[in-house]
Amino acid sequence: MDGAAQSATEGGLRIRLDEATRHLHAFFAVVPGRMPPDRAALEEALAAGGWRGARLDTATVGNFLAQCQRATEGAPVEALVGEVTDGYFEFDVSADGLSVRLDLLPAQGGREVTRDEVRAALAERGVVAEVDAAALRGAFEAGACEGLEIAAGRAPQPGTPARFESLLAPRKPLVEEDDSGRIDLRDLGTLLLVNPGTPLMRRIPARPGTDGLDVYGKVVPAPAVDDSPYADGLAGVAPDPADPQVLLAAISGSPALLPHGVSVSPVVDVEAVDMHSGNVTFDGTLRVNGDIKTGMTVRVTGDVIVSGTIEAAHVEAGGNVVVKGGIIGKAEGAHQGGDGTAALASVRCKGRLHARFIESAVVEAGTDVTVESGIRQSDVAAGRAIFAGPKGGQGNITGGRIRAKAIVRTATLGASAGIATVVQVGTNPYAEAEKTEAEAQRRQIDTDQAKVQQLVSFFAKHPEKASGDLREKARATLFKLTRDAIEVDARLAKLAEQLHPAPDAVIEVSRRIHGGVVAQIGQKSMKIMEDKPGGQFRMVEGRVALV
Repeated sequence: MDGAAQSATEGGLRIRLDEATRHLHAFFAVVPGRMPPDRAALEEALAAGGWRGARLDTATVGNFLAQCQRATEGAPVEALVGEVTDGYFEFDVSADGLSVRLDLLPAQGGREVTRDEVRAALAERGVVAEVDAAALRGAFEAGACEGLEIAAGRAPQPGTPARFESLLAPRKPLVEEDDSGRIDLRDLGTLLLVNPGTPLMRRIPARPGTDGLDVYGKVVPAPAVDDSPYADGLAGVAPDPADPQVLLAAISGSPALLPHGVSVSPVVDVEAVDMHSGNVTFDGTLRVNGDIKTGMTVRVTGDVIVSGTIEAAHVEAGGNVVVKGGIIGKAEGAHQGGDGTAALASVRCKGRLHARFIESAVVEAGTDVTVESGIRQSDVAAGRAIFAGPKGGQGNITGGRIRAKAIVRTATLGASAGIATVVQVGTNPYAEAEKTEAEAQRRQIDTDQAKVQQLVSFFAKHPEKASGDLREKARATLFKLTRDAIEVDARLAKLAEQLHPAPDAVIEVSRRIHGGVVAQIGQKSMKIMEDKPGGQFRMVEGRVALV
């Protein structure tokens, strides 16, 4: 046997440790008048040698002891019965440097690890965070641990971004007809009016976070917080002289809440939009007591409130659109315009849209589209949600194309005649077009930058050619183009995020789904071939499923 060895003897039993291999060898020679060893005698011999708890091979030990029972004088028995292992530990520092976790293995007949050795190893690694003495003591009392946190840094605490708090009273809900069929038009459409001096919004500045400290004693900076100011170009408002964080109405009109501010638009009332009034275009909110007739155009920066119907007209609003009587164009084939196209109603708004119904129309809303009864043979898109009918009540979507980022909800989807009805959720329906527009804008900026850069370089080589302040104007133009490029790149990055499918997007149908319906979530779709009871279309394991 190679290498130095230690041994222990018990009667005719002798145990030797090979220091090189850490293997335990047992030897037995018959001694007259002494009993052969059993498992207890073997354990006593191990303890005498200082190897209590050594890792033994159960099968080999059993075989060795059986041979000892059968041994005869002059025929010794020998076997490799186990090995001695020292205690072992290692620790892992988390990637963020905020946690130290310990793995501890007990000794088996060998030398035990001490707590002082663990502390010394931490110090050698540069860990200065205070060790959790109770956790370390518990690990050593248990004899082993895995992934036990024994030291921790102080995590950075996030701050609070700037918030914009509306000071406006809640808008009134839509008013239903009473038993006599009369409607108070003053309450129609949830329009809110304010007077000069009315507090509109308070900006609450950002609160910075608190830096942390990792286990090495290094500062972990708190995440940066957004401290956005009020947006530029807010109309009809002014800062409160007593508190510049508060915006007041500067004019009488209708307020519109924006992501980083609020604006106030004047309000215009008309009896109807028709040949008598002519097309309507202005900055503000429009209230129409009657109808917007076929062929007319309305473009306003505020809300459009219609107590009648919107026929096959073109309406654009910078705020919300509320139509008490519904939106109805003329079905394809029933009437065509002078250019041969179907006379569809076209309504677009940057806020929400509410109507009694939508039929033969193209509708786009920045946030939500809500109809009281149904949507028929129309192309409807919303930045967030589309609701056809009250939740749990009657409502239907029949034919056409319906698109919303988060949710489409109705009672009945499609029609028994199998009319093709396409419903898409999961992505911003406007993001692709906006991305195309932004990419074109970015290419134009690149072209302009190249031209101005050539001019700046020319003036640098020939300063005598830069008469007056031409050189400085060229540099200022180049700076502005660079800033514009950064803004467009940020916009493109945001649009790219909006094109990723939302994992929780859903199409909810409470009563019936007819054949001919195509449900699409992101780029995945599912076609319904036959009528089915209601359910929810969701993404399940990478595919569209009806659950």
